[in-house]
Amino acid sequence: MKKDFNILNYFNTRALFMGIGLSRIISQAHEYSYISIILGTLIGLFLLYLLKLEMKNSFINILLNSCIIIMSLVLLINMISTMYLTKMPKLLIGLPFVLLLLYLLNKKEIVLYRLSGIMLFFNLLCYLFAFFSLSRYFTFDNFYYTNVSIKSVVTCALEFALYSITPTFLTRNSETKDINIYKMYLVSCFTMGIIFMLTYGILGANVSSIVRYPEYLILKEVSLTTAIQNIENIVSYMWIIDVFILLASCGNSIKNNVKNKWVINIILPILLFITTYMNDHYEFILVLYKFSPFILAGVLALTWLTNKKLIFNR
Repeated sequence: MKKDFNILNYFNTRALFMGIGLSRIISQAHEYSYISIILGTLIGLFLLYLLKLEMKNSFINILLNSCIIIMSLVLLINMISTMYLTKMPKLLIGLPFVLLLLYLLNKKEIVLYRLSGIMLFFNLLCYLFAFFSLSRYFTFDNFYYTNVSIKSVVTCALEFALYSITPTFLTRNSETKDINIYKMYLVSCFTMGIIFMLTYGILGANVSSIVRYPEYLILKEVSLTTAIQNIENIVSYMWIIDVFILLASCGNSIKNNVKNKWVINIILPILLFITTYMNDHYEFILVLYKFSPFILAGVLALTWLTNKKLIFNR
């Protein structure tokens, strides 16, 4: 169980950076993003060590995990409709993911853990391949002075912590609350830090600040040989895997905190329709992008306030 939850947490820590966390931090902290990442990692470790949280209230569990599922589905569907299937209806894009989630969540929990173990290998393989392919395009010339305030750096550090630790608290349960997750959290933050640096070092301040998915844009430089090009669509699966595992983790958390397990078969389709409506109205995506740190802070605060034991871990 300890090893399995740590694997899930690797994906959960990274998932909310796609299309939102990475873009927000780079656009505000610019060349000092690495300072925000280091500070944010330390803040995240401190909160993971300090707070002993697990979801105990079934209604609050459904509500908060549903918020994360909606946020994740919005990001996933928007990315796919923007980068891959520009003409396909949003509902048809999200439907296969929800059907796959329902199939997975109606199996025993061990299936989720086994899937995450397999996906971890593929995810790290894509990550390493992208890193070695892109490192030659990295240049320190892009890290020029842009007059970033200390306030922006600290704010981005807090945002980094929120994006990385909130899913961990939501998916904890009585069996996993005492698991040492610090090493895997550091691994996840380290890989995200490398992606941040590569993105900014390749695209620079102007491009990386205005593009919604800069982490995808840099993958267009990935190639095996001069004859084998445009394989960024395969390498970018690591982002899709991150979000899908987070969706499965939140769905599993809902399933484990309700008496009737079939409830998840009703909740996920409802969330899909809500997500589709949001994606069809771009103003909702902009609101999500702008206020996501406040949403996550509210989720984390409500998790703490509804804990039966309002105590610190130490």
